[in-house]
Amino acid sequence: WAQVHVLYSAQNHAERTAADEWLQKHQASAAAWTSLDLLLRAEGLPEEGYFFAANSLRSKIRRNDVSQLDDGARDRLRSSLMEHIFKFRHGPNVVRKQLCLAFSEYAGKSDASKANIVQDVCTSLSQSAETVPVLLELLLLLGEEADHVQEKYQGLPPDESHPLLVSAWSSALGVLNFLHQCFETASKEQDPAARSRSCKPIIATFCRWLRFGAVGPEQLVQSPIVHAALQSL
Repeated sequence: WAQVHVLYSAQNHAERTAADEWLQKHQASAAAWTSLDLLLRAEGLPEEGYFFAANSLRSKIRRNDVSQLDDGARDRLRSSLMEHIFKFRHGPNVVRKQLCLAFSEYAGKSDASKANIVQDVCTSLSQSAETVPVLLELLLLLGEEADHVQEKYQGLPPDESHPLLVSAWSSALGVLNFLHQCFETASKEQDPAARSRSCKPIIATFCRWLRFGAVGPEQLVQSPIVHAALQSL
């Protein structure tokens, strides 16, 4: 944290440059997984400290530094990311966003896990109304990541496909039903502006997940989400 503090608050340019160089070198190391996790678990840090840790975790995942971890450590990484997302469920939003992106990109890169990652996320975050907005954010990002993965695995039989795709296909119907429930609740908002804010992410997530679910034409025609999406065009 000391080097992060220097990077964000030092007045001396040379000190900031030295801190940045040290942090970049450390971020590339295997030891960074532990130090970044500890930063996110710490209490009372300013927003920039948490943002740095969340953004750095995402960067390591994007660089495929996950290869530095054994299978057990990869599973622990997934669990810790979920714990951090829950911790920052009320914000700061920029921190939570980076963690959600890190989690979805981890799901797209990690092909060792055979767990149903979408179902696990839904089970973890659908138990309370306060976590539903976070779940919607994660489902949208997981749907986008599954789309990217699908381009690479197109044409392969299900047993040879990526675990995220398998999870998306098996969970899609449940996700779509959950989104209908969310939309029904959001549609009851009395204030038009609040109703629009609540419904917008639900519509976006529903449209993203339609391609993974076997939804017939009759069901689509009857869907209130589809009607709302068409009206917004």
